[in-house]
Amino acid sequence: MMMLRNLSGGGNLEAAGERAVRDNINSRGSLVTGGEAKQQFIRKWLKEKNAERILREQKGFDYARWTFYVAVGALIAAIIGIIATVLHV
Repeated sequence: MMMLRNLSGGGNLEAAGERAVRDNINSRGSLVTGGEAKQQFIRKWLKEKNAERILREQKGFDYARWTFYVAVGALIAAIIGIIATVLHV
Protein backbone atom coordinates (compact mmCIF):
# COMPACT_ATOMS: atom_id res chain seq x y z
CA MET A 1 0.00 0.00 0.00
CA MET A 2 1.18 3.47 -0.78
CA MET A 3 2.70 5.51 2.04
CA LEU A 4 0.38 8.36 2.94
CA ARG A 5 2.82 10.79 4.50
CA ASN A 6 2.81 14.49 3.68
CA LEU A 7 -0.61 14.48 2.05
CA SER A 8 -1.64 18.08 2.25
CA GLY A 9 -3.12 18.75 -1.17
CA GLY A 10 -6.07 17.32 -3.04
CA GLY A 11 -3.80 16.05 -5.81
CA ASN A 12 -1.89 13.90 -3.37
CA LEU A 13 -5.14 12.60 -1.93
CA GLU A 14 -6.38 11.81 -5.43
CA ALA A 15 -3.18 9.91 -6.16
CA ALA A 16 -3.55 7.86 -2.96
CA GLY A 17 -7.20 7.11 -3.62
CA GLU A 18 -10.32 7.55 -1.55
CA ARG A 19 -10.24 4.06 -0.05
CA ALA A 20 -6.58 4.31 0.99
CA VAL A 21 -7.14 7.71 2.63
CA ARG A 22 -10.29 6.51 4.41
CA ASP A 23 -8.49 3.37 5.65
CA ASN A 24 -5.58 5.47 6.88
CA ILE A 25 -7.86 7.82 8.82
CA ASN A 26 -9.84 4.93 10.30
CA SER A 27 -6.71 3.06 11.38
CA ARG A 28 -5.27 6.20 13.03
CA GLY A 29 -2.44 6.26 10.50
CA SER A 30 -0.11 9.08 9.52
CA LEU A 31 -2.92 11.32 8.27
CA VAL A 32 -4.40 11.60 11.77
CA THR A 33 -1.18 13.09 13.13
CA GLY A 34 -1.11 15.88 10.54
CA GLY A 35 -2.78 18.52 12.67
CA GLU A 36 -6.35 19.72 12.96
CA ALA A 37 -6.33 21.79 9.75
CA LYS A 38 -5.07 18.83 7.75
CA GLN A 39 -7.65 16.51 9.31
CA GLN A 40 -10.47 18.94 8.51
CA PHE A 41 -9.25 19.25 4.91
CA ILE A 42 -9.12 15.47 4.54
CA ARG A 43 -12.56 14.98 6.09
CA LYS A 44 -14.01 17.61 3.73
CA TRP A 45 -12.32 15.91 0.77
CA LEU A 46 -13.71 12.52 1.84
CA LYS A 47 -17.23 13.99 2.17
CA GLU A 48 -16.95 15.43 -1.35
CA LYS A 49 -15.78 12.09 -2.73
CA ASN A 50 -18.63 10.33 -0.95
CA ALA A 51 -21.15 12.76 -2.45
CA GLU A 52 -19.64 12.21 -5.92
CA ARG A 53 -19.83 8.42 -5.48
CA ILE A 54 -23.47 8.58 -4.36
CA LEU A 55 -24.35 10.74 -7.37
CA ARG A 56 -22.58 8.28 -9.72
CA GLU A 57 -24.43 5.35 -8.17
CA GLN A 58 -27.76 7.18 -8.48
CA LYS A 59 -27.12 7.95 -12.15
CA GLY A 60 -26.28 4.29 -12.76
CA PHE A 61 -29.47 3.19 -11.04
CA ASP A 62 -31.55 5.68 -13.04
CA TYR A 63 -29.97 4.45 -16.28
CA ALA A 64 -30.69 0.82 -15.38
CA ARG A 65 -34.30 1.66 -14.52
CA TRP A 66 -34.75 3.57 -17.80
CA THR A 67 -33.27 0.64 -19.73
CA PHE A 68 -35.68 -1.75 -17.98
CA TYR A 69 -38.69 0.39 -18.94
CA VAL A 70 -37.52 0.53 -22.56
CA ALA A 71 -37.13 -3.27 -22.60
CA VAL A 72 -40.63 -3.73 -21.16
CA GLY A 73 -42.01 -1.33 -23.78
CA ALA A 74 -40.27 -3.27 -26.56
CA LEU A 75 -41.69 -6.53 -25.20
CA ILE A 76 -45.21 -5.10 -25.14
CA ALA A 77 -44.81 -3.80 -28.70
CA ALA A 78 -43.58 -7.21 -29.84
CA ILE A 79 -46.52 -9.00 -28.20
CA ILE A 80 -48.97 -6.55 -29.81
CA GLY A 81 -47.29 -7.12 -33.16
CA ILE A 82 -47.53 -10.90 -32.82
CA ILE A 83 -51.21 -10.70 -31.80
CA ALA A 84 -51.99 -8.35 -34.69
CA THR A 85 -50.23 -10.70 -37.13
CA VAL A 86 -52.07 -13.78 -35.85
CA LEU A 87 -55.49 -12.07 -35.88
CA HIS A 88 -54.91 -10.56 -39.32
CA VAL A 89 -54.59 -13.91 -41.03
